[in-house]
Amino acid sequence: MKKINVNLICGPHPLFKELINYPPKNVKYDARIIPGTTYNDVFTRYVKRAVTKVQGILQLPRIMHSGSNSDLIHSTRGILMTNKKPWVIDFETAGSFVGMNWNSLKKPITRFLISKYLSSSYCKKILPYSYAAQKNLEEWIDCKKFKDKIEVLYPAYHSMKVKRKYSDQVTLSFIYRTSPIELDFYIKGGHDLLKAFQILNKKYNNIHLKIKGTIPKNLRKNLKNVTFTEENLPRKKFYEEFLFKSDIYVQPTFVDTFAIAIIEAMSTGMPVVAPNIFAMSEIIKDGYNGFLINSEMHWDKYIKKDPKYEKFNKDVAKYHPEMIKDLVKKLSILIKDKNLRKKMSQNSFKMVESGKFSIKRRNKQLRRIYDEALR
Repeated sequence: MKKINVNLICGPHPLFKELINYPPKNVKYDARIIPGTTYNDVFTRYVKRAVTKVQGILQLPRIMHSGSNSDLIHSTRGILMTNKKPWVIDFETAGSFVGMNWNSLKKPITRFLISKYLSSSYCKKILPYSYAAQKNLEEWIDCKKFKDKIEVLYPAYHSMKVKRKYSDQVTLSFIYRTSPIELDFYIKGGHDLLKAFQILNKKYNNIHLKIKGTIPKNLRKNLKNVTFTEENLPRKKFYEEFLFKSDIYVQPTFVDTFAIAIIEAMSTGMPVVAPNIFAMSEIIKDGYNGFLINSEMHWDKYIKKDPKYEKFNKDVAKYHPEMIKDLVKKLSILIKDKNLRKKMSQNSFKMVESGKFSIKRRNKQLRRIYDEALR
């Protein structure tokens, strides 16, 4: 099998390290990390936002030129490249092409430029993370000229076998990026989860909730059986505390499109509970490796009328009774039934170890895509 050198343009998210650390056979990545720092650092949180804002003002998609001597280029950043070399691109949503500046994506010139670059003969494959992402792109951009280039490529994670004790004591974990912006907790559904957990606490005396992230000060009062940390833990300690020592992973988010944290939890064999929004039904098979919960809230329903998130941010900060009710219902099932937790745990692990989110499956598909791009 021919060796291929790939210039990988990516961010510092752990997902991209999974690609670098576990590449397809005979593929060598020349990784160009944008920004070349660490995930959730000052650059990522502030400078990147400023750059995105300028791009929006200029009505430009994110464009990157690569000076690499590799055989081809793979962008994981939703960046459009102008170089004359074969390239493939993956993306989480249509907004990835404009740094999630949806107001910019509404501009005809922006959509024209995106279509132009994706139609280029140098663009060989367009790889949405999910079928929901593909549909989202088709809703925003006219894909007729390059529809045959689109192919869903699910992200993958390495699996870690964990010997869990399926006892009557049940620990739930919820993970989101530590942020000084209190609204981020509400956007991830943390307030609804705390309200649901209050109800669960009255029903059960054997449960505990662990949160990785910042809880707003006004929500910290009377937190029974809830612990949290804002500390950026080393990767090993993070896994031990929030994945290895927990029984159920819950993520009641209103914004996630492809929740990598859920795949991480599944990679250690955890049943998962999350809303039925965007690509969640592609990750969670309801009743098999977890439960999908009902939610009327998701940014995707707002974005065309509310590209600056003003109404969304106002509505998301409220409590959502339908979400809370379904969280209580689905989590109660798992809390009471340790055999079901065990079965769902095994199914989650299987999906990452050898199924649709396995490295073996991804690498086989990606190697074929690279080979086709170089013909």
